[in-house]
Amino acid sequence: MIPKYEQIKQDLLSEIKNHTFIPGDKFYSEADIKRRYSVSSITAVKALNELTSAGYLYRIQGKGTFVSKSKVSQNVKFSDIELHSLDTEKIQVVSVEEENNPEILKELGLSANSSYYKIIRVRSFGDVPFLVHITHLPKKLMKEPISKKLSTYSSVYERVRKDFDVDLFSLASVETNEIVFPDDAELLNLLQLSFREPVVKQIKHSYLPDRSVAEYIVSYKHWKYFKTKIEVEAE
Repeated sequence: MIPKYEQIKQDLLSEIKNHTFIPGDKFYSEADIKRRYSVSSITAVKALNELTSAGYLYRIQGKGTFVSKSKVSQNVKFSDIELHSLDTEKIQVVSVEEENNPEILKELGLSANSSYYKIIRVRSFGDVPFLVHITHLPKKLMKEPISKKLSTYSSVYERVRKDFDVDLFSLASVETNEIVFPDDAELLNLLQLSFREPVVKQIKHSYLPDRSVAEYIVSYKHWKYFKTKIEVEAE
């Protein structure tokens, strides 16, 4: 049988998600819940504490309990808008190398005596490069020996899916974006950038079901070809 406080919590949570309350609204007090559900203070407080711990509510001493702005949220979807025809897009694999940089090993959650594969690719439309992908994969997701035909790795996701039946695209991931001014000569050359021109640096980690890191990608997108769409949907 579901505990009474859990029943109350789910009932209150339904009201929050259905926007009976909007972010910033004052929420039911302990006394309100006791009266409404004919329960003890302990049960009322436990239901409120559960919602507060989950981030749906917050308390202000002496003023009461309020609906959180951060949790009663809409679903927000960010997506890149391609500013060119995908029909004209080309991918060049610059290199595929085995490395053991300590910083990258840490990002991949690998031990200091391990190694990984680093794949550098450039995406272009026509003869205009607009995106450099630097993909780092643990060796368990790279079939050895490595093919001498670099175009084999033009689509890393397709390669991993074929070799290991792992769909990297569907994995949980975390991505961050920031504007940087690169000074690395190779990167500037690959993107045909002048010194001190900005790029969008995108860092992504994807995770296998066991929470181990499946990929660590650092991408650099030419500032002229970066555009993002933000979609907000009510829950």
